[in-house]
Amino acid sequence: MQFVKPVPFKEALDKLGSKTPIGSKLSSAEWSQTRLGIKERAFFSATVEDVKFLQDGKDLLGDFLAAAREVVVTPDGEETTALKMGSRAQFVDRMREFAIAKGMGPMTPEDAGTVRDITSEQRLGLIFDVQTQAATRFGDWKQGMDPDVLDEFPAQRFIREVGVEKPRRIHEENEGEVRLKSDLAFWLSLNNPDDGGFGVPYGPWGFNSGMGVEDVDRAEAEELGLLQPGEKVTPVEQEFNDHLKASVTDLDSDLQDLLKERFGDQIKIEDGAAWWQGDQAGKKLA
Repeated sequence: MQFVKPVPFKEALDKLGSKTPIGSKLSSAEWSQTRLGIKERAFFSATVEDVKFLQDGKDLLGDFLAAAREVVVTPDGEETTALKMGSRAQFVDRMREFAIAKGMGPMTPEDAGTVRDITSEQRLGLIFDVQTQAATRFGDWKQGMDPDVLDEFPAQRFIREVGVEKPRRIHEENEGEVRLKSDLAFWLSLNNPDDGGFGVPYGPWGFNSGMGVEDVDRAEAEELGLLQPGEKVTPVEQEFNDHLKASVTDLDSDLQDLLKERFGDQIKIEDGAAWWQGDQAGKKLA
């Protein structure tokens, strides 16, 4: 199991903050078939329809990532400060309380305690892991796209961080591979939704993949022949953003009807483009 420490940097907080809680009966498989630009701006969990529950979860994760503190009274009656959300275990306990209070639970008795049970440690821990990793790994990637950082560390190595029972074949084949950070097609291929990935050029690299990356400096990148001495590496953040925008614009009528059927009035479609109602940015999904 992977654990994430609080990393209160702006990019990670902005990533989580940009997401809109979306309730839906969709399963994990059905969400995986949803357009990337839509998923990237949604805070969701498979088969969970209660938007308030999702908003509570998002708020708790925001407190964790920001290392937010609050005033508490000790048993001795003294005031002190403590983390609002200090650990994965605390998140699981709070969310379990919320779920039970709302009458949420496993669909069938056989699902109790499994990942299909929204009150289970397995399911709530997975939500914590994926959401915190998604925010922090995006923050790492965005910081890595800074031109000065790219000049010093233009490449990265694909590494195994945690052993897993069933590693993905594409991950086994590319473990230890070094590529430029700007090689968008390569990094997207390692997170391909067809292989259980999330469709982005940064981690997490799919549920329980156990994979990560480490920076490779210019000297090693040049030695490997990935670039020439003095050669500049161009950031690909805008290229990826364009990729996201393309997935939610110029939608054909059948897809528009399907999105409205799945998400109802949670989604707005206008002039062939889609965005979430209440989206903080108030813009088309990207």
